[in-house]
Amino acid sequence: MLQQIVKLVAENKADRLLVTIDGPCASGKTTFARRLSEALCAPVIHTDDFVIPHARKTAERLALPGGNCDAERLVQEVLSPFEQGAPVKYRRYDCRADCLLPEEELREGVRVLILEGSYCNLPVIRKFAALRLFVDTPEAIRMERLQKRETPESLRRFREMWIPLENAYFQAYHLPDGGCMIVSGRANG
Repeated sequence: MLQQIVKLVAENKADRLLVTIDGPCASGKTTFARRLSEALCAPVIHTDDFVIPHARKTAERLALPGGNCDAERLVQEVLSPFEQGAPVKYRRYDCRADCLLPEEELREGVRVLILEGSYCNLPVIRKFAALRLFVDTPEAIRMERLQKRETPESLRRFREMWIPLENAYFQAYHLPDGGCMIVSGRANG
């Protein structure tokens, strides 16, 4: 599958291409993004770095499908400038410290940018994507991965909060949809 995607990107003659990698938690998105990044020599931006700050995590905001993602800031700092060929300067959000980190800048001349993480298929984000990937992995494998990497407390938060929020987002936007290329995450992670 990786080589097929690399070929699709190589055949696309656009000046700039955004490839999104969405899917449920622990499906293997980050691992696949790293492999694709290496194959394409393309930088990766993570939606986890664009979570809304704690002060904006209201019940109303979290009730919106994908409301945990600061899609507005992601579009403003990364996607619009990338599409326009302008310098991309962005600040990652540190959830634990509840603050934006120092500004980073993508290197000049980036043709392919990979956006990895849940909520890549929000309408305001996906309209920028040339290729939308969705990593599909059976729930049992995902739960096993979460148990290995999370503490009991963070695993509880995944089960009680993050997974239901993701599921509501997938359901609201009928994901994966016909515009997504499905990638198996069984071997990832």
